[in-house]
Formats: sequence, structure tokens, C-alpha cells
Amino acid sequence: MGLGKIAPPLPNKSSKSECGLPASAVWLCLAAAVIGGLLYAPALHGKFIFDDNALPFRQGIRNAELGAWVSGVRPVLMFTYWANYNLSGWNPYGYHLLNLLIHVTNACLVFVVLFHLLGLAGWLGEKRYAAAVLGATAFLIHPLATESVSYVAGRSESLAALFMLAAYVVFLDGYSAPITWRRSMVVLGLFALAVATKENAAALAGVLLLTDICWPSPFSLGGVRRNYRIYLLMIPGIAAGMLWVVRVLAQAQTAGFSLKEVRWYQYTFTEARAILAYVRLAAVPFGQSVDHDFPVSRTIESYGAIYCVLLLAVAIAAALWFRKRYPLACFGLLLFIVLLAPTSSIVPIADPLVERRLYLPILGLILITCQFAGGVRWTPGAVLSIACVLLVLSALCYRRNQLWGRPEQIWASAAEQSTRKGRPYLGLAVSMVAANRCSDAIPYLERGEALMPRDFDVQVAWAKIFECQGRREDALRHLERAATLLPTSSVYQLIGLLYGEMGRQEAAGDALRKAAALGPRDAAAHSALGLWYESVGNSAGAEREYRQALALDAYSAEARAGLYRIRQ
Repeated sequence: MGLGKIAPPLPNKSSKSECGLPASAVWLCLAAAVIGGLLYAPALHGKFIFDDNALPFRQGIRNAELGAWVSGVRPVLMFTYWANYNLSGWNPYGYHLLNLLIHVTNACLVFVVLFHLLGLAGWLGEKRYAAAVLGATAFLIHPLATESVSYVAGRSESLAALFMLAAYVVFLDGYSAPITWRRSMVVLGLFALAVATKENAAALAGVLLLTDICWPSPFSLGGVRRNYRIYLLMIPGIAAGMLWVVRVLAQAQTAGFSLKEVRWYQYTFTEARAILAYVRLAAVPFGQSVDHDFPVSRTIESYGAIYCVLLLAVAIAAALWFRKRYPLACFGLLLFIVLLAPTSSIVPIADPLVERRLYLPILGLILITCQFAGGVRWTPGAVLSIACVLLVLSALCYRRNQLWGRPEQIWASAAEQSTRKGRPYLGLAVSMVAANRCSDAIPYLERGEALMPRDFDVQVAWAKIFECQGRREDALRHLERAATLLPTSSVYQLIGLLYGEMGRQEAAGDALRKAAALGPRDAAAHSALGLWYESVGNSAGAEREYRQALALDAYSAEARAGLYRIRQ
């Protein structure tokens, strides 16, 4: 008896849908909604956190017309935030609920994708049905998905995955026959929506090509020739997409070849380690963090990068060599790498390891698991083992969502794991201030400063906690120390505003003028300087700075309010 015995008998042909899926797929989706709702319930009322506060609904642009929301590089994503804001304002529940609905939908689409791919691999009947159910369940309940679901800003990953999976389902449906022009247009339309949600969805082009190369026979061009229509239509889109991605990377501050903190080859060495770290997290999901402390490999020897590069090369070579013997596993490995390529190859990104990047690539690892679990005999021990794995994943997912429901806890967890990166301590300080638990952050910051006495973020974190406690002189001391470590516009804004609170107007003006000089295109710096001019009675200077801020950010609420006060 094989893997299929773990599922109820597959309905006969008369109970299948027109696309070959069992009619019970509808009930599976309803079950996914119930399970997802139970596991993610603790996070549904979680507050906005970290990058959430940089999204349009938390900025002055929230009161603008829809056109202003969708004028950036991710219009489809921003449209969903616009809809959320118009339905629920600043209440995070509606945002979390939509994220959960997207995730449940994705789990259903993963079932369909697995059902089709297992069919291409020759799996039939109950075995095929059971493997698709278990794979989709693992996708639904895996704790690594929580960052893409419980983190409002993580929607970019899950929503892009929704359009990618939908496009892939259309592509795989009726795969034995050549794709029609009509179906090609539907696939490309969904592909465009995915890229307009997040740029890394461009990997779908590689997924379609890889599928045609691997099926029905491994590494042949028969599938590519059969589906030539979609590739003819895709060429102009790929060219336009590449130009668009280049433009986005040229403007981005945290990604691209212009990133000063890391060179492209150093990032490649680092990502070889990160890919293996992703595999480990997927297999043994312990040690999760909202902000991983993952150091950069400056040379191929540092942090064992050379061994990771060699291991990946051996794995890819093995996938090519054993492609006929283990077609599903080999395809899964290559699919995993293709889906990770936009973020884990040679284009540097400020954060080398981020859990939400694994949201869709985990599909490749599920296929590998299917290959090697396909011959498992159905025994009481096997039943117990599978049940235990699912229960452990569910418990970890629920526990992770409990942390997402309390931002100070998710940051405390990250700070406990961080020994070289100060940003988790700053995130903890901000969340503790928001929760009015300033003193609770002190033991963490004491540990952080002992480990990283010259870290910019730790010093700023101390300043926020001391200001919360009313200890302004101590806060100022740490801000000035941070400014000596990294003189940025943001830190001088904090210094200037703190001086203003202390009634030291001359020092405040000096600091804010320096902030504007360091950040000439920082609307917040000009708004802060305008506020200072306003406080000392210099209306002309205040108006000048407020107008400069509005020229940089037409929806700056601070600048608009300042100009209104001056006119009054």
C-alpha cells in the first residue's frame, strides 16, 4: 500500500470537474479556510509594524485619489491597500483578514498545481489525490508563511504568489495539448498582474520554461515547441519587464548594483548560504525571526560560503543527472531555485535572508518531499509520523501568530537571536514605546549594547526609550553618539526635535539645518525645519521649508498642516 491510503477514496470520473480535479476540491478549500482561520486568529488583531507604517494608508497620501495610490511601481498591491483603507481605515483587522483570504486561496491553488504536476509525473488515483492534499496542507500551515500573511506589508509576497499560481494553473490545465492563443493571453494577463504586485514575480517566465523543458520528457524542447504561442507573446513583455525592473532597481535604496554596503559577488556568496538556510528553516522551522541576523560573506571563504556554493552545485548537477529516475524531485529543486533567483542570486538586496521570500519557493521543496514519500508504505507508524509532523507545524504556526499579534513580542524574539545586528533592538524599542512598556526594553538594550557597543540602531533605540521615560538628557547623549557613528538626516531630525522639546532653540535649529543638508530630498527633514522656523516666529523661512517638503512629497501631512497654520 502506498501514500494514497492516507486519504479517502478518490471520487470516480463522474465526480470530477471538467478540468480533471476531484469535486471534493471545493470542500478542501472550505476546510482550508477553517484551518487557516483557526491558526491565524491570534494575529488578526495585531497592530501595524515596521514597514507597515511606510505604506500609503499610514502617510499623507491616504486622503489622495486612487490614481496617486497606484502611480508607483506596485500598482496592484497599492490598489488592495486603497480598498482596505476605504473599508476599514486604520483598523488593522481588515488588512489582516484580506491577507488571510489571499493565503487560503493560495493553498487551494497549490493543491491544483500539485494535482496537475503529480499527474504529469505519472501519479494516479488515490496516491495523486493524497499527495496533493498533504502538500497543500503543508503550504497552508507552515510557520514560514506567517511573515507573508500576518505582516501587512508581507502582502506583496502572497498577493504576487496568488497571480503567479493562478497563471500557472491556467498554463497547466489541458497541458497535453498545445496552448491556445486565448489561454496564452490569460496566462500573460495574470503574469502582468503578478509583476505589478511585486517585481520578483518575473520568475514565472522561468517557471513556465522549466515546466516545458521538464515535461512530458525530461530536458527536451518538445514542450517549448508545442507552446510556442505563449513564448512569442511573452518576448515583448519580458523585454519591457526587464527595463521596468532596471528602472526600479536604479531608484531603490535597499536593492540593486548601486548598493554600497555589499558587492554583487559578495551577495552571491551570501545567498548560497541563505538558500541552504531557507531549506533548513523549511525542514526544521525553529529559530524564526522577523529580522534575521545573517552576516554577509565578504569573501568566498567567510562563513563557509565556499562549501555552500559547492553543495548547491552538486545538488543541481545531481538534479540534471537523475532527472529521469527522480523527475519530480529534480523538477522541484530547479523550481525552488528559479523562484528564489530574483532575490537570491547576484542582484544585491540590503537584507540577505528574509523568511517571506520563501513563501512560494517552498512549493519546490514540497515536490521533492512528494517524490521521496511516494513509496512510503501505509503503516500505523507512518500514519502517526505524518500526523505528528502536521500537528507540530500547526502548533508552530499558531505560536508564531501569537507573536505577530503582539509586536513587542515578535521584536523581542528577534532581539534575543541577534548578536551582530542592531535593528531588531530598535524595532523592539519602538514597539515597547507604542505599548507604553518602555522599561521592559531596558534588559534587551543592555544586552545589545554589550554585544554591539558601536551600533547605530542600538544607540537610537536607547534614545527612544529614555525619551519615553522623560530622561531627555540621556536620550540626547545616545542620539549624539549615534550621529558620530552614522551621520544621517534622520538622526539629526531626532536631535533637533529633542532640542526643541528641551527649549534649546538655537541648538535645535542647527541640528535641523544639518538634517536638511544631509537629506536634501527628505520631505520630513524640511518639514521639521519648517516647524522650527515656525516656532521661532520666522514665517517666511517656515513657508519656504514647507513648500520644499511639498515639492518632494505632495501629500506630506506635516507640511500641509504647517502651511495652513501660517496662512491662518
